[in-house]
Amino acid sequence: MAPTTLLGQRTATCQFTRRPEKEGYPLKIMEMMAVLEGVVYLERTSVHSVKDIIATKKAIKKSFETQIAKKGFSMVEVISPCPTYWGLSPIESMERIEKEITKTYPLGIVKDSRS
Repeated sequence: MAPTTLLGQRTATCQFTRRPEKEGYPLKIMEMMAVLEGVVYLERTSVHSVKDIIATKKAIKKSFETQIAKKGFSMVEVISPCPTYWGLSPIESMERIEKEITKTYPLGIVKDSRS
């Protein structure tokens, strides 16, 4: 399982679901990075809808502009569906992002101190 695997999520490499008492809680990497010096722009986006794809494109552009302007470190975390490993249809995968994953990993700007 990955460090970001959700509680209760079953993966191809573990026979049980992620349990906080055994495997620990999912890591929120963006929130952890937000406290570091030199990090100026962090945003979590998704590609589960047209609106979110447009927002992801804008976030990636902002991230590159920040880096080019040498304002500091920037990163965009993109949540994407994985119907094959989740054992879901593509539509169900998109719904899972919206209904489940974004509860643990909310979309939006985590840090923006570019100015």
